Amino acid sequence: MNTASLPEDGQLSIGPVSLPAGKKIRAKTWSTRREGGRLVPVGFGEQPVAWVTREAVPDAGRVWAALSDAQQKTGLIPFLLGTLRREPSRPWDSEEFHSPLDPRELDQVEAADVLQKRWDGETHEYLEPGETEDPEFLQHLAMTLAPFSRDHFPGLATGEDTVMGPEQLDEILGSLGARRLGLVPADRPADVLPLLGWTPSDQSSALPVAAVLRSWEDRFGARLLEIGFAEIRLLVQRPPRSLEAVQQVAAEHWAFADEYDNIGQAPVSDIAAALLNQPALWQFWWD
Repeated sequence: MNTASLPEDGQLSIGPVSLPAGKKIRAKTWSTRREGGRLVPVGFGEQPVAWVTREAVPDAGRVWAALSDAQQKTGLIPFLLGTLRREPSRPWDSEEFHSPLDPRELDQVEAADVLQKRWDGETHEYLEPGETEDPEFLQHLAMTLAPFSRDHFPGLATGEDTVMGPEQLDEILGSLGARRLGLVPADRPADVLPLLGWTPSDQSSALPVAAVLRSWEDRFGARLLEIGFAEIRLLVQRPPRSLEAVQQVAAEHWAFADEYDNIGQAPVSDIAAALLNQPALWQFWWD
């Protein structure tokens, strides 16, 4: 269990990295009491969950990488701050986070189960007794899911061992420009989301999302790079390379979120093409 603490407000130095002045971000929490065998909310409070810079950090990608390399010593996971389009104060300066969750709960959540459930939910219509499925819907699904079938989630893709070259990684990091940066005490990047109290807008908890991120960390070295209002981006250090693996990962992405890399609920084949063209950055959005 991580025992690191959040930095205090103000400027911060971590090894050779100097960060501009930052502040703590707080999540809204509720206290409860038990009445008649059930928990009833009785009060409202706030809990510090992250430290974020007030200003953009120059060359933020490389700074993120240096802080990631230092995580074993500091216990702090870095991430870049994304914002809601046209409302740059959200979610960070408006502090739109809810009660943090214990990452140890993730030990009971299987990524394959999460993706299977979402796959089934997206591929089957709710029908009243006596109703039949719309043939156009079935035809659309067949085209969207090819080469897979709605009745069989293809399962988790096999992980990749080959690491992206340092020159390619540095080029990607250098392209990110100046960005605000945050820190959260955590054991691994995927755990940051539940610890923040971050929740995608169409889901009740960050735990299913974090469970999938843990699996991608293990299989593909996919690290949480950026957190926005209802959007995240990952840097993938061991992206899938074979066509079969790319297609299977594309199916995982289709089930995982509402939008992949700003191309909507795209066909699996389009997601696979995007993965081949830009394998190291995965971006997801929830409606």
